[in-house]
Amino acid sequence: MSIIKVYDARLHLGAGEPPSKVFADIPVRLQLTYHRGFTAAEIVQGGDTLLARNVKAETLAALRGRLELINRAYRDVREGDSYTLTYVPGKGTTLRLNGSPLVTIPGQDFAAAYFRIWLGDDPISESMRDALLGR
Repeated sequence: MSIIKVYDARLHLGAGEPPSKVFADIPVRLQLTYHRGFTAAEIVQGGDTLLARNVKAETLAALRGRLELINRAYRDVREGDSYTLTYVPGKGTTLRLNGSPLVTIPGQDFAAAYFRIWLGDDPISESMRDALLGR
């Protein structure tokens, strides 16, 4: 068995906030630095698949318009590029590529659902989720 490192991930929560509150209305930032390239379509397809595994169908339906906004904002990435998702209460979730903002999606409900791609019950990697959450 071989393991291919796709990206490094860093999670930052609001000052003093425990990892157990990651889906609450608190500041959250997740940074992904890529070790290989991906097309925007690959990123979107993977995200949509993982959301369907981690979020109820009715929640996904309610978020559909905002999910389409973030999906349209994704760009292809090369080795060394970084995507950052930052949720700020009352402001929304901002997607940045290499520090440049691409889109801000309103709503704590969106953030709570979207961060489940990496931090939910059936995430992209359980070991990465557990490491990010200090489990």
